[in-house]
Order: sequence, then structure tokens, then C-alpha cells
Amino acid sequence: MTDTPENSHGFSEALRRRLLALTQEAVSSEDLAAQLGISDLAAFERWLEELARQGFLQRVKRKRYKHPGGKVTAGVFRRGKHSAYVIPDDTGLGNISVAPGAEEGAQDGDRVLVAYRREKPGRKDGAKGGLHGKVLNIIQARESEVVGAYEVTRSGRGRVHLESWNLPSYAWLPDSETRHLRPGAIVRVRLSRKPGPMGHTRAELIGTLGNLRNPLEDLDNLCALFGFAGEFWPETLEECETLPDDPNESEFAHRVDLRDLPVITIDPRDAQDHDDAISLEVLDGNLLRLGVHIADVAHYVTPGSALDREAQHRATSVYLPGKTIPMLPKKLSAGLCSLHERATRLAMSCFMVYDAQGNLLRREVVQSVIRVRRFLTYEEVLPVLAQGASTGDAVVDWLLVEGRNLADKLLQRRLENGALILNIQRPHVIVGPTGLAESIEPESHDIAHNLIEEFMLAANQAVAAFLLERGLPYIGRVHPAPEEEAKEAFWELCDELRVMKPDFDKPGEVQRMLDSIGDRPGADAINLALLRSMKRAVYAPEPALHYALHVTQYVHFTSPIRRYPDTVTHQVLTAYLRTGAKLRQEVRALGLPWSDGTSTPAVKPHPKDGRDMPRADAWEMMMPGIAWHCTERSIQADRGEMAANQIKILRTLLDDIGREFEGTVIHVGARSVSVRLDEVLAEGVIDYRELSDGWTDTHKFWVIYETREGTQRLMMGDRVEVMIDSIDLASREMRLIPLGEREKDAHFDPRRRRHVPQGRPQRRPRKQGRRRR
Repeated sequence: MTDTPENSHGFSEALRRRLLALTQEAVSSEDLAAQLGISDLAAFERWLEELARQGFLQRVKRKRYKHPGGKVTAGVFRRGKHSAYVIPDDTGLGNISVAPGAEEGAQDGDRVLVAYRREKPGRKDGAKGGLHGKVLNIIQARESEVVGAYEVTRSGRGRVHLESWNLPSYAWLPDSETRHLRPGAIVRVRLSRKPGPMGHTRAELIGTLGNLRNPLEDLDNLCALFGFAGEFWPETLEECETLPDDPNESEFAHRVDLRDLPVITIDPRDAQDHDDAISLEVLDGNLLRLGVHIADVAHYVTPGSALDREAQHRATSVYLPGKTIPMLPKKLSAGLCSLHERATRLAMSCFMVYDAQGNLLRREVVQSVIRVRRFLTYEEVLPVLAQGASTGDAVVDWLLVEGRNLADKLLQRRLENGALILNIQRPHVIVGPTGLAESIEPESHDIAHNLIEEFMLAANQAVAAFLLERGLPYIGRVHPAPEEEAKEAFWELCDELRVMKPDFDKPGEVQRMLDSIGDRPGADAINLALLRSMKRAVYAPEPALHYALHVTQYVHFTSPIRRYPDTVTHQVLTAYLRTGAKLRQEVRALGLPWSDGTSTPAVKPHPKDGRDMPRADAWEMMMPGIAWHCTERSIQADRGEMAANQIKILRTLLDDIGREFEGTVIHVGARSVSVRLDEVLAEGVIDYRELSDGWTDTHKFWVIYETREGTQRLMMGDRVEVMIDSIDLASREMRLIPLGEREKDAHFDPRRRRHVPQGRPQRRPRKQGRRRR
């Protein structure tokens, strides 16, 4: 994506509503720009033309536009097994069903414009309730050339497994092109616009890129599969080379000099970039001033530059076990913008003043110069907070202890306001020089991590408030509330597990339910069930509810080295501060100096303050496209990181085929249940055919099935004993067999079996008459 309004994929709901109100009759572009307060007419007209091309507006005469009428939205067209639907960009809507004949030639993965209506259930024709729509236009066709992993189905058909969330899961190859392919091959294919039998996506083979034989090639293969960027563009590297290795004195003008302020960074021991630091000071009246200092990436990554365009294209850094795909070149991400110990760095500092109860009294954002006094790892901080140990620096020790006290108060206030904290175990994999995992440990959620998390959350909310108070361009993080169907399914699970049924609409009640189950057996599965009841958090160009945080004003500000929405927020703040404006606000006049030593009272902000800022119009038009693109890339990054962890964990289990494990049911699907093995934090599946030779009946959180012993049920949270049956690295799938009465095959020696990555998955020998339960 480039830095132009033409590449905006959609537009904000706020601006859409304003346009809708103004275009019930045909209106000229000049009149629209005047009524919307937009000064850049040329950019605005290009944007109107793009909206007309997409179908959001109708151009009735030259430079006159009219809304087409009805409810329309953009989204990704998906084709399920039995029906088609659109995943809308508007996070307040659910999926929109699309009936046969209303698809207008859309294919799985296309971005489309859809007109929709809401129908009530129970009509005479038996139609289901919900949103139903008709595709009006294909805004952007799906990618034509993609990379996937070749696999063979049980019936012997060859297909390619695609990893992008907005593409079909599989593309089918003709038999003539699969004769020389082996399962696990990484291939590039061209997708056909013409569907095959049963609506399947057809593809033709372009070439083979690699295979899964060598663990050292795992991550390169995954980067190809998930479409993660490789080398930086030449123009980006050329621009990067013009930057200095360290800031120089000439860049310190108009900045607050904080080099004498004790500032520390706390990061994981294997972190490669350090973009946030903290400080703490005692003010008169027993007040505390918290400083959150973030690397000033926007000073170097300026709007429209090559660095900016590529950062927008990448959208996020990707962290795989043993490999990082950065959003910014190393000179910036690990050098000029990284807050190294004892190094002078440019920063954007957010100061927040709190009273003894943790009430926020004042907030301020300034451009600054800082020097980190100490870099600490979480492992070094934890003994100081938990056991009273020392870092060897009394000033740093005080900062940590008082910081923890403040963080605890902030956490308590968040919980009282209705925030939700899920306790979910995720693996942290350390990879050695051979490409194999050297250690697999649960990610930490201790008081050291909590200290940093609370301070970053506070800064993100403070910056969001500044942007909205002044009417500045905004790209927020929103998390829609669960849908009614998901709530009802979770309540049924609560009934089965005999835990309280939370009212999802009452702040704090969901968290009280989680607190009531504590660490009881199956608690992790309940947390996962709750997570699966939630919608995904996304970026949006207007404020909306973040359900888990229970706030409506929230942006990403604290990680501009690795997230592009944070970079854009920094660019907006920089442009506003360069107009001479101040970002200061206080609940009541404290009579205390601001960070620059002045004591001028804060001026009450006006929501139109930001309208005269340079580029305000262009940013507002671009924000929706940036939000959609960054959401898509962050989803893909999350999926790639999980896939990398899974393949590294599965490699450690290749010699354990036939070994028995204990685990917990963590997901119930249409064809299988997922089980997490306690010892290795690996996930595997039990096919329903392993549970029953008869019928099965699935619910969102349990499955009922028929066995020789009678009707049985398996549900999320159940403890099970299983045996590893096979491992397929191509699909990253481990198949498990339930042990039932722990009947064992005394003649099976797991050392006689090995997984062959380039062949079909190895399976343990079946014993006739084995009991299933």
C-alpha cells in the first residue's frame, strides 16, 4: 500500500455517516469538501472517485455525487462448505450471508461491496435470522499467485493448503501436475477464477520452492507460506543509509531534555528491539509522575517516505522462534530507534500524574531526549519485586518497587471498571543452532510483566484521549462485544460445568466468573472457551468499545518500531506538536510545573484544534485503509507465529509416536476435538472416527457420541489420556488416539517408527478390536 488516498480500502463509519447525510441528493465535490471542512480538494476528489468506483457513491454528473441508497459495507467474501458469506469491515456487524445467485461472480478471498438487510427468524419460508446480503461489486480480486504446502487427502487427491486467513483453505491441483510432488513440498500456484466441482478452488502449479526435510528451513518456508516480507526494498535501504548512527545535538532543539531523569527499560531476554522505557518521580503533595518514553520513530519515518511506505506495507514485525521479520530496517529497529542502555535517543514521552489512590490527575505528551540508565530483563526484575532483591542500583530498586505499587492500583481500578483478564497458557519456544527447539516453556504472566503492561495501557489511553479531544486523525484498537449466539453457547457450557453464568453486559461480571474458578482443573479450557466466544480485536478509524479493556478510547502508541498503527499515531502527534500546540490536560489545576519546567495552565482543548494541522485531510481519508490493512497483517502475523511454534514443538515429538500423554480438551470442532498435551504444550486432534463408529452430535463446546458402552460425551476442560498416532509437519497436525481403558499394545515399539516429512504421515499399527471410548 502506498501513501495515497486512492489506496484506501473503505472509509470510517463517522465520515460515511456524514457523507450519507449530505448526499441524499446529488452534491458537488466542492460543496461536500466545504461542508466536511476538507481543504485538500484534489486529494478529496480522488478519494470520491475511488468510492464511486467501489460502489459506495454514485457519480451522477461530472464531480457531482449521490449515495446509492440502502445499507452497504465492504468486506471479504468467503465460501463455506454449505454457504457463502461476507466478513464485513464494520466491526459492529456480524457475518453477512450471501445466497446463491447473489454472489456476482465473487470468489473466496475477494474484497467486495455488499448491500445487506437484517431479517428476523421464524418467517414462513423458514429463513434464518441475521444479516443477508447481495454482492454489488468486487472491490479487489484475491491474489492470483500464492504459496502453499502440498498435501494428499485420504482419497488420494492432491491439494495445496493455503495459510492466508482471507483466502480459501485449500486449492486443488489437477492429477497431471502432482505426479512428481511429495507431501510437504512448498509450492507456488496460480488460483483460477473459475471454481471446480463442489465449488472448490482450482489451481495450477507454477513451481516448487522447498520442503520440510531440514528444520533449518522451517522458518523460511513459513515466511513463504504466510507471505511475510523478505529483503527490504532498495529505495528503503538507500534512504536508511542517509540517517546517522546516533542522534546529533541539532535534533534536540524544541525537545525536553530528560537525559538526567532516571529511565529504565524492561524487556524479554531475547528481545532485539527496545522501543519503550519508564520513569517515576515523586511530586509535591505525595503525587507520582509516571513517564512512558517511546522511541520517536516518526522523526525518522516521515509520511510518504520510502521507510514509511514499506513500514505500511509490512504493517507489523513478525516474531518467530529463532527469527524476526522486522517492520523497519535493522539500523532503525535495533539501532537508532532502539533505547539502548546509556545511549542518547529521541523519544515521545507521555507523562501521567497520579494521586495516592491511583487516580489520574494530569497527562502530557512531549517530544524529548532521553538516556536509559539501565536495561533490565523480566527475569532480573522479578526477584526485586517478589523477594526484595536488589539490582545493585538503589534508584532503580526504588523505581521498581514504587512502580509495582502504582501498577497494582492501576490494575485494580481497571478491574473495578470492568476490564477482563484471561489466563491462557501459550508456549515460548527457544530454538538452537540446529533449528530444533532447545526449550519450551509457558509464557510468563508475573508481576514484572504486569508492571510494564499496566503502564503501556495507561499511555495508550492517555494518547487516545488527546487525539479525540482535539479532533486529530485517529486509528484505534477496538474489540467488539460477543454476539448473542456466542454468549448463549458459553452459558450452556457454564451450566454443564456448574460455574456462574456471567452477564456479558455487566462490567466486571465476566471477570468475577473467571476469579471464581481460579486454578481448578479445566480452568484453562474455560478461559479458552471464553476467548473463542469473543470477537477478534481490530484496528478502526474511529473510537469504539474495546470489550476486554472496557474502554472506548484506546490506540496503539507504545510500539512504533514493530506496529505501523503506532507509527501513524506518532506521525500525527509529531505534526500537531510542530504547529506549536501543547498536549496537556489536567482534571484540576495542580499548580505544579510541567515536564519542561513551565507552569502555564493547560488550555481547554477544542475538537476542531486538529483540523488545521498539515495533512489532516489526507490522514483522515487514509485511516480506514490503513486500519483494514494493518488488521489483516496482524492476523496473519499471529497465525504465522502460532504455526512456527507448532512446527518446532511437533519436531520434538517425532520420536514419540506411540507414546502416551495426559492432556486437556481445549476445542471442539466439526470433525475433531483438540487436546493440549500437558508435558509439552503441544496441540493435537482426536478425529471423531476414533471416538465412535456410529453417530456424533457436536456443540460449540462438547461432542456427544455413540460407543459400544453407550452414549458418551467429551467436552472442553475434560482430562483425557491419549497416544500420539501420527504427526504431519506439512499440515502441522498431530493425530491422537484416546486410550479409553488404557488398553495398550505391548508389541508396539515406538523406536521402530519414524515420521518421514516428505511422505505421508506415519501412523502406529492398528490393533483389531481395540476398544474406543
